[in-house]
Amino acid sequence: MKSKLRKSQLSPYFLFLIPTLFFFNCLNLGFPQGQGPTGFIYSKYRLAVSPAHQLEEPEKFKLGKSCLKRIGFFYTNGNASTESAAEQGNIEKIYSIDREIYQLLLIYTEFCTIVKGT
Repeated sequence: MKSKLRKSQLSPYFLFLIPTLFFFNCLNLGFPQGQGPTGFIYSKYRLAVSPAHQLEEPEKFKLGKSCLKRIGFFYTNGNASTESAAEQGNIEKIYSIDREIYQLLLIYTEFCTIVKGT
């Protein structure tokens, strides 16, 4: 005889399942997916997107940074494109591109593109 679960019997399972998925990071709603290690409480890391080239005169290089910020799951603002970062640093020739990610409790996320060049 098949047993049928009523709605009242399903709710305890869901109350246990959802926090478990978050705790073990099986369900990750944090940004950015696939951009490196993400921690449940805190993450901050930098990834190289392009290989760094040797600068002839390192003291003359410029740095440009543009960021995309997310607060909660409802508000996102910014521009983290390479073009925007180059404009911010007044860079015409790009030597390297990096990504910097900061995440706190899946509530606040900052995703930045850092461009170095002349």
